[in-house]
Amino acid sequence: MATIYLDHQATTPADPAVVEAMTFAATHHFANPSSPHAAGIRAFREVERARGAVARLVGAGRSEIYFTSGATEGNNLAIKGVVRPGERRHVVTTAVEHKSVLDTCRSLTAAGHEVTVLPVDTAGRVTARQVAAALRPDTALVSVMLANNEVSTVQPVAEIGAVTRAAGVPLHCDATQGVGSLPVDVRELGVDLLTFSGHKIYGPKGIGVLYVSNRLADRAPLLPLLHGGGQERGLRAGTVNTAAVIGLGAAVAVLAERRAEEAVRLAGLRELFLSELAERVPYTLNSGTGPGFLPHAVNLSFAGADAQQLLLEVTDIAVSTGSACNSSAQEPSHVLRAIGLSPERIRGSIRIGFGRFTTEQEARQAARSLAEAVAKAAVGAPTAARPA
Repeated sequence: MATIYLDHQATTPADPAVVEAMTFAATHHFANPSSPHAAGIRAFREVERARGAVARLVGAGRSEIYFTSGATEGNNLAIKGVVRPGERRHVVTTAVEHKSVLDTCRSLTAAGHEVTVLPVDTAGRVTARQVAAALRPDTALVSVMLANNEVSTVQPVAEIGAVTRAAGVPLHCDATQGVGSLPVDVRELGVDLLTFSGHKIYGPKGIGVLYVSNRLADRAPLLPLLHGGGQERGLRAGTVNTAAVIGLGAAVAVLAERRAEEAVRLAGLRELFLSELAERVPYTLNSGTGPGFLPHAVNLSFAGADAQQLLLEVTDIAVSTGSACNSSAQEPSHVLRAIGLSPERIRGSIRIGFGRFTTEQEARQAARSLAEAVAKAAVGAPTAARPA
């Protein structure tokens, strides 16, 4: 039986247009885009075409877009590039950020910087007022994600951006989870730095984007993490992954055309799934499903169930218990702890994300398979009220 893939927060399958673009690039644009000969110039033009597509997607200038290996590198480059070594500076972030942000901030603490980690409410959200209260004269950076990868919460980034702009503090936004479902305009958000990965928007793995506003770059250029050939205008050395960049450009083109319509369809699939599930087994929602949350994802718990064991029993669907970046550590989700869930509820939590190629039939079948596994695994679980 084919696996029903419902783990789109972890990664997405490549869109056919992406595969086609990358296959063509591998045979026709394989030259180094930094080479001065005709083949290199053709490759360079394709890279710049993709850069322009990304810039248009997020409302940036082409000169403000840099290609990286993914959001993890981009987050490291954004944060460490602003908070310079040798200067004891202050950083503000939130308790529900991706580990690539939190661990980077932790490395700054080890280097002598101070980091304020803001708590979130039960929905996983911070407020602009919290950020304003945390700012200090020596604050070098604020980092707040656009949308959470586990509980789907959309942060009030534009409100926070108004606060940081007024204070003259750069704002970094990890938009990895949000850019595939939400309209993103760096000017409207008021961000100085923004990152995302290609593989979360049906593009290739190993390619990502870092937006750096010209305003910030002109005032205080980022310090590079890598040194070498001076690619990406000196900010990110290393031979450009031409095929992946072209694939990202294709993914962005599809996304720009389909995002709004796709978000509505995926929200409908989620509601269909939850309705089917509620008819068969009780569960508790850990994430919202209305405005202020991503349309395609949901996090829920089954009382008395061990989610790790449950996933071993459900062989025909691919879902997860949390961030794929944390799965090998077998640690309770830092996001679910931050929103105040009990250890038992975290133990029974599952994250589900619908995607571009998910069908209604698959959504129904996934609910049935999951309910059957829960009924077998959670024997004696309390009959909690089913969600409205």
